[in-house]
Amino acid sequence: MKNTLPLLLTILICAICSAQIASDHDEFVYNRRLMKTSPSYVPKDGFVPDKDTAIAIAYAVALPIYGKKEIDGEKPLRAELDDGVWTVLGTLHCQSCEGGTLVMQIDKTTGRIVFLTHTM
Repeated sequence: MKNTLPLLLTILICAICSAQIASDHDEFVYNRRLMKTSPSYVPKDGFVPDKDTAIAIAYAVALPIYGKKEIDGEKPLRAELDDGVWTVLGTLHCQSCEGGTLVMQIDKTTGRIVFLTHTM
């Protein structure tokens, strides 16, 4: 009996600890519920505070749409802020070339993609 008590306590502690570890899905469900009842944090300078962030977002969004080769060929991407909206443009490397560039607008405060196209 003396030898089995520590073993039983160890098994019981392990069972309690593992029961408290939620699955990934349970964690997502819990946090979705939390998001419905809690206010979101919004940085004072918005989610897209500077041109480097705007360019990084534009690159990440454009990559799966237009492909790495296309978007990398338009580097450097350039960004300018006007009236709370970042406009991000790709670079066309020759004036007589056929083709176009990325044009994206991103809301500075929310990070929402307002406009997206690829010129011809």
